[in-house]
Amino acid sequence: MHRKENYVFDADAHVMVSPRMWEDLPEPLRLRRPRPVRIDDSADLGGLETSWFVEGKLTPRHWGPGSQPANNPATTNPEYSGTDLSLPIAIGSRDLSEPELRLKDLDRMGIDCSVMYPSTLYATMSTDPELEAALYRSFNRYMGKACRANPKRLKWAGLIPLRHPREACEAVVEMKELGASAGVVFGTAGDRLLSDPFCYSAYDELAHAGLPLSIHFGMSYPPLWDLSRTMFSGQFIGMTFPMFLGFYAVIGGGLMDRYPSLKFAFLEFGSEWLLYAVPRMERFRRMAERRGAPTPVDMPRRRVVEYLRSGRFFITCEGDDEVLPEEIELMGEDNILFASDMPHPEMRDNAAEEILQNKELTDAQKRKILCNNVIRYYGEP
Repeated sequence: MHRKENYVFDADAHVMVSPRMWEDLPEPLRLRRPRPVRIDDSADLGGLETSWFVEGKLTPRHWGPGSQPANNPATTNPEYSGTDLSLPIAIGSRDLSEPELRLKDLDRMGIDCSVMYPSTLYATMSTDPELEAALYRSFNRYMGKACRANPKRLKWAGLIPLRHPREACEAVVEMKELGASAGVVFGTAGDRLLSDPFCYSAYDELAHAGLPLSIHFGMSYPPLWDLSRTMFSGQFIGMTFPMFLGFYAVIGGGLMDRYPSLKFAFLEFGSEWLLYAVPRMERFRRMAERRGAPTPVDMPRRRVVEYLRSGRFFITCEGDDEVLPEEIELMGEDNILFASDMPHPEMRDNAAEEILQNKELTDAQKRKILCNNVIRYYGEP
């Protein structure tokens, strides 16, 4: 397929939470939908005066157990425009209610095609499997409809409600029909590892559909919530540690062995952590192998680095990553993806340019990161 020489394929952008995403929730679950609320006594909250009211709780919580930074109603509700984090992106682009505005933002940032993911808030929105599944599937239908505006440039990943196996299987079938480019989960399925047999039926369906599985940064493991009492600790502890659990599940827990046709990607987690995680897991793998009896049944069948270089393991990098050459040396240059994180506050308008200006990368490596590797993961745009 012919593409322009400097084609940029964004592997991980986002849409922000909006009530529009829950308009087709089935009754009676519609009564339990997230609702925007604003705190009146908010002068000392630094602008963080809005949240979603779900199942009797506020989310995101800006302080106390379960705190995390995440999309609040001010980011997509014009009524709260005074506290919208001053993002340089219109609301219709943030929540994709006006796809033409997102296309203009892509043009401004020099991005030709973008795969959009849900807010990380979906990892904690509800611990009730029934409501969670309904919210996930409503999001998927919303995205499928919105991206029809320009399916060559606007791509999306569909949420898989792993805590409800039947709904998870039906969600995969539906997202495939709606045009999703990938399925997305967070680092755990609640308090279960992603490699728990409880989740296998969903992966069976995903493999049958021919869609890759993206594991996205998010606060999915409830036991960590009590340790996350500020947005800073929530981001570093509650949102970060589940990704290590996901990495274990994919390689140590046997998912790559069990599903030889599935591709896996780790998103919005950087890539420098591999320099520690890979040799450490390999050390433990060799120790378990030497012990011999009882025979370990959850051990990787090959060296850990072989999974990274298998052509089925992918990871997004940061444009300003100072150890990117070392990461390429570890896992090869065919598995690292470019991501803008648009329209989150940490996005940078020049994210692709940072890759292009990196003097430690060859021109061939730059093209792979910005385009060719992303195509290897998602397929042709």
